[in-house]
Amino acid sequence: QGSKHNESDVLGTLQIFEREEPADAVYRFGKLHGLYDWQRRQILGNVCELSSLTCHRNDALLWSAPVSIGKSGDTEEKIVEFELLEGVEAADAVDSFVREYELSEEYRKLILNAACVAVKCTRTEPVIWKKSISIDSKWNVDIEILRGQEPATVIYTALRPHGVAYTERRKIFQQAIEDGVPHSIDAAPLFSKNITLQHDENDDGGPPSSWLLTLYDNGEEPADVLYDFAKKNSITDQFDRLSDVLLPKLCELVICTRNRPRIWKNSIQSDGKQELGTLEIFGGDEPIDAIDVFLRGVTVDIENRHAFRQNLLGIVCQSIPCSRSVPVIYRKTIDDENGTRLGELTILEDEEAIDAAVRFIRKLNGRSIDEIALKNYVLGNACGINRIKCTRNVAIVFKRLFRKEDDSHIGTLVVFENEEPADRVYQWCTANHLDMGYFRNILNIVCDSDLVVCRRRDPISLAIPMRGPEGEFVNTFEIKVGQEPVDALFGFFSANELFQKNWDFHGVLHQICAMDMVNCKRHKALKHYDGNFTMGEVSVGPLVIWEDQEVIDVLYSIRRDYNLTEEHQMTSFIEICKKPEVPCDRSKAKIFEKTEITKLDYEKFGNETCARQFVGLKYRSSFVNMPMGPMLSDFLKREKVQMVMEHPLFCVSLLILLQVIVHCISRIPSMKQHLYPGVQVAITFWLILIVSILQVVLVEPDNAVDQAMHTYEGKLPDLIIYEDEEPVDALIKWGKEAARKHHPIVREPIYNEIFDELCNKTDKLKCTRSRAWESLKMGTMTYYGVPFDIEFFNPDVDPVSRNQCYSTDDKYSNHCVEIAADKFCRRLIPPPNDCKNDIIKHMMSQLELVNSNRLDAKCSYKRLGLEMDAPGRELYKKAAFVAKGKGLNISPFRRTDNRTGAILYNWSKETKEGHAAIDTFHKIKDPESREWNDKPCEPVLGGALCAKTDKDGNMMIEV
Repeated sequence: QGSKHNESDVLGTLQIFEREEPADAVYRFGKLHGLYDWQRRQILGNVCELSSLTCHRNDALLWSAPVSIGKSGDTEEKIVEFELLEGVEAADAVDSFVREYELSEEYRKLILNAACVAVKCTRTEPVIWKKSISIDSKWNVDIEILRGQEPATVIYTALRPHGVAYTERRKIFQQAIEDGVPHSIDAAPLFSKNITLQHDENDDGGPPSSWLLTLYDNGEEPADVLYDFAKKNSITDQFDRLSDVLLPKLCELVICTRNRPRIWKNSIQSDGKQELGTLEIFGGDEPIDAIDVFLRGVTVDIENRHAFRQNLLGIVCQSIPCSRSVPVIYRKTIDDENGTRLGELTILEDEEAIDAAVRFIRKLNGRSIDEIALKNYVLGNACGINRIKCTRNVAIVFKRLFRKEDDSHIGTLVVFENEEPADRVYQWCTANHLDMGYFRNILNIVCDSDLVVCRRRDPISLAIPMRGPEGEFVNTFEIKVGQEPVDALFGFFSANELFQKNWDFHGVLHQICAMDMVNCKRHKALKHYDGNFTMGEVSVGPLVIWEDQEVIDVLYSIRRDYNLTEEHQMTSFIEICKKPEVPCDRSKAKIFEKTEITKLDYEKFGNETCARQFVGLKYRSSFVNMPMGPMLSDFLKREKVQMVMEHPLFCVSLLILLQVIVHCISRIPSMKQHLYPGVQVAITFWLILIVSILQVVLVEPDNAVDQAMHTYEGKLPDLIIYEDEEPVDALIKWGKEAARKHHPIVREPIYNEIFDELCNKTDKLKCTRSRAWESLKMGTMTYYGVPFDIEFFNPDVDPVSRNQCYSTDDKYSNHCVEIAADKFCRRLIPPPNDCKNDIIKHMMSQLELVNSNRLDAKCSYKRLGLEMDAPGRELYKKAAFVAKGKGLNISPFRRTDNRTGAILYNWSKETKEGHAAIDTFHKIKDPESREWNDKPCEPVLGGALCAKTDKDGNMMIEV
């Protein structure tokens, strides 16, 4: 019959001979023409449908050979034909033939070798067991076990890629074994490797240790295998390290349901030998928690469950470590407001819920959480659960029984969360009659515990809520045990800025010291104390700073005494002053102070005598503080009373008056018999004596009073010179201040004499110039809570010094400003980032602002860019220079502008400023007008106008 590969191609003629199996002829034809198997099968089907042919098989005979089977007992030798059909592996066909005729292994090898010469063999071992497995009704997997293969290994290799569970694989293995498949192992080996652990850096050395780790497909969790391996080789401390490296690899070989190993497993029976179940404890679990969960799941009645649980725990803890003996009965994962996990809140058996909540909060290590909300949640939710105790809403953070050295009980100390540990421990020690040595030791134990927060280590003996004048709460004033009340109050005032609010410190101190429980030993406060003070690595010893001392002054004195640097001084200054309880009003030390300055000493010749003060007792405080003293003092200070008492005949007149009174009394009939002549002489003598004493003691001037009044009437402010301050700059400031009550001062003999004293008679001062520079206040910088004044001394007011301020590479700066900024930043320890450049920019902007507004200033000297000590010859030069810069000249005949010119002539801004400079010059052009200009004015009409008093005492309003 003709056969076509396709409809258009004729392949050839298929011939089937008599007694030839059609399948063999079709196979031969297909091989000849390169047909596919399905094409051959189709041709064979068509052929077998022919009535003239009989098909005995559908597979072609690939190879056959006669096999001689020798005699064996009664069996005679015979020839048997071995046939190898299409689709059958030669090894399988030979195995079937050999087993059918019970041939030896040699026959197997001979027949198989001959067959593999004739046909292609893919293997040499036969399939001894075969099974098709359907997986999820999607895939079919054929499992073929060859002779010599381990069934467990073949089954694992075939099914593991498809995720077939171990239990299903085990069923197939059992079926193969039941079918007679030989095996030597029950589980396939999946992993086998020598594990070598390198020594840690702290080890003494020696060769690294190595152990063999093997994993089988026996249903064990890889984590358990690793743990057993570590335990067997005594390297459980390395389990985490092994797990990190090996567990991911092992979990690729078998399905891992957990990462934690099972560290303990045993069957548990009751005391009556009744089976309760199997207890398993996994790594990371606390044994008592696992035991508690196990027993709660046991329905069998157990007598005294608590005792049974503790006994079981004792057995378990002999094998694995246990950290506690009380189980957790409540767990809750806590997240913050952003959903970030903070941890797990746990409540132990017999533990108060609030104690557990506070324990969780205290172990957050400062991470933010709404404590009140968490406590409310725990008390509102956990308290409804069985076995959880909720008998209070304040947590205990410390509880411990203390014993003495002889093991006798002292008592149990309990500290609640809302108590300051130092106070509670002190109260407990006091109640148990323990000294401060015990107190310190116990407090250290309490404060070192995990849940206790000690804000201070000194107990409080007195706490008083302080309120302001309007009833507003300020803070709680506390006095520590052993602390002087005045020191505590001073720190309280400083920390709460009560000095700035003008609270009466000593008035409050008086009220506190009046309390029965307060013992005030002194009334002067310690601002700061350091028992072993060190500055610049030099041990100074105790540092004591009293309330009336400035920190910077004391530190400057130490710096001078020990020859230290400014950096050492300012480092200590910042460290001390950044404490809120230590007030620091200034950051520069006084290097010189002149007190008790009296202008009357410099009036004309510098050796003026004191004015005499009759009836000087009216100025004494002892007299004024007497009953009726203030009224009598005011009476004696009246001008007419003073004139009478200062008159030379005052005491004589008083004596005559008294004698007249005595004489009149003696003329009274009832008194005559008592005032006989001898008595009258005695009375006269005593009157003379009394009036004389009155004259000497009360009326005549007292040198001490005269000196005191001399000092008082001419009293000038103290002259203070600070660090880095030129004496003449400090002197000009002092002169302006002193002139407010005792004008004039600047350019007067007193000014020049004091300047000479500062520069030529004071060793600690060094004068580099005699002209003052303009002081410009440019604000204050607060650094670590300490105010640092930004002040610049402008040398432009001095024609000699102004040349020092040359421009630098930075066109927006000059040399003088850079020096001032550098000095300022050197005092800030540690210096802020880019401090010098920032301060230079600030100073230059302020200086530019001052210069742009000079002619709008009230001070005549400031308008012209001069200082008050400028000599007269410079006034015209500077005024002319300013006016010329505005396009004007000073006319000698020009009158002072009365501010009408700008209106009448519509002057420009430049012209107005030029005329302002000229007007300013005319106000100070001669000594008399300059003296009037320099005189301080007194504000009148609420400060709207300025008034000065002329030489005749008349008050003149200055416009």
